[in-house]
Amino acid sequence: MKKTIIIFLCFYFILMVPAIANAQVLKKGFYKIIDSNLSPDTTYTIENTSFNERIYILVFDANATPLQGIRLKPQSQKYNLVPLQLGYKFVLIGDGNLVISPNINLK
Repeated sequence: MKKTIIIFLCFYFILMVPAIANAQVLKKGFYKIIDSNLSPDTTYTIENTSFNERIYILVFDANATPLQGIRLKPQSQKYNLVPLQLGYKFVLIGDGNLVISPNINLK
């Protein structure tokens, strides 16, 4: 029984380390996909890890057309962003901490 638990925990951490390592914490400001080290054509999840502050994200395409806007309450759940392209930009408004990480489905 003890060996089974240890083996399970080892596999769990091996699978989860890449997802944790690729997560970025962003503060308010203007960001370009190229400058923020995000991969194009990848689906990302976002969440607000701040305890008291809200944050709002607006995603724009290369022609400055708004594509998505999400208001995140403190300690929010994870939300999916639209797949990002090279010319996309996004704006963060508020004092929260936005954690953006690749969406990894283990199904």
